[in-house]
Amino acid sequence: MKTAYITEQGATLRRDGAVLQVWTGKKRRAELLVHDLDQLVLMGNIMVTPAVLDFLIAERVDTVFMSIHGRFRGRLLHEHSKNVRLRLAQYKQLDDAAVALGVAKRIVRGKLLNARAFFLKAARRQGGSEDLAQAASRLLAMAERLEQMASLDQVRGCEGRASAVYFGVFNALLRNPDFSFSGRNRRPPLDPVNVLLSLGYTLLANAVETAVQIVGLDPYLGALHDVAYGRPSLVCDLMEEYRSVIVDPMVVACINQRSFSPEDFEGGGDGEPVQIRRAAMRWFVELFERRIRGQIFYPPRGQRLTYRQVIEEQVRHFARTLLGTDAAYEPFLIR
Repeated sequence: MKTAYITEQGATLRRDGAVLQVWTGKKRRAELLVHDLDQLVLMGNIMVTPAVLDFLIAERVDTVFMSIHGRFRGRLLHEHSKNVRLRLAQYKQLDDAAVALGVAKRIVRGKLLNARAFFLKAARRQGGSEDLAQAASRLLAMAERLEQMASLDQVRGCEGRASAVYFGVFNALLRNPDFSFSGRNRRPPLDPVNVLLSLGYTLLANAVETAVQIVGLDPYLGALHDVAYGRPSLVCDLMEEYRSVIVDPMVVACINQRSFSPEDFEGGGDGEPVQIRRAAMRWFVELFERRIRGQIFYPPRGQRLTYRQVIEEQVRHFARTLLGTDAAYEPFLIR
C-alpha cells in the first residue's frame, strides 16, 4: 500500500489530469500519480481544491486529515462497506458479553507478550538489564492470569497495571542523556519522549483504521475498549498488539541513535505541553513509513510481509473469527 504524506504548511493540492500537484505559492513542490496512490495523509494547514476532492472521492483514495502535531482530525469517507453480513456478525458477536470478554483477553495477552519480548530483546542488547528482565517476568505473569479473569473490568484493570509496569521501566531503554522518561502522559504530552510516543501511536492508529475500513468492519465497535462517542474502539483494540512491535522500538532507536535532539521540540516547563517542530515531525513521519514498510515473518502465511500487510491480514483474521470461519482471534506475536 502506497501512502503519501503532505506536511508543507500553507501548501495547496491541485489536480492536473491524473496527477496531484503540491504547490506553495507559485512554486510546484511535488507531483503524485493518483493511480499509484492508496492513501493520502494531509498534516496541518493544507489547502485542497474542489477538483481534487472530487477526484479523490472518484478514485476512492483513502484521505486522512491530521493536525500539524499528528492528531487525527478526520477522514474523507467514501461509500460504506457493502458487506452487511460482516457488520451484522460484528454487532451480534461483540454484543455478547462472553465473546467480548474472550476477545479482550486475547488482545491484552498479545499486548503483554509482545511487550515482554521487546523488553527481553532490549535486555540482551544491553548485556542484561535487571529492571527490564524483572518487568518482563511480571508481564508474563499477568498474561498468564488473564484466563482466570471473569469480567471486562478485570481485564481492563490488568491491562492498566501492565501499562504501569511497562512504562515504569521504559526509561531503562534510553541511552541518550539528552532525553529521559518519568512516566506516560498525553493529551497533551509534557516531554519529548511522550511526544514521539503519542505521534507514533496516532500514525499506527491511522494504519489500523485504514485496514479496518478496507476489510469492511465498523471501527467504532470493539471489545476491550468501551463504546464512546467518536472513539474508534475496534481500532484501539486491534492496535494494542503493535505498540511495542512497531512504535516503541522505533522511538527508542530514534532517541538512542540521536535522530532527534532537544532542539527539535518546543514548549514545556511548568506543566506546559511540549510540541515537536515541523521539520522534526516530517522526519519522524518518514521514519514511521520506513518502519511500517519493513518486513517481518508472518507465520499464518509462512512468508515475510510488511508490517502494514500484517496489520491488514490480522484484521481479516479478526473478521473471519466474527463470521465463524476462523477459530478464536490470535494476536500477532513477535519472538
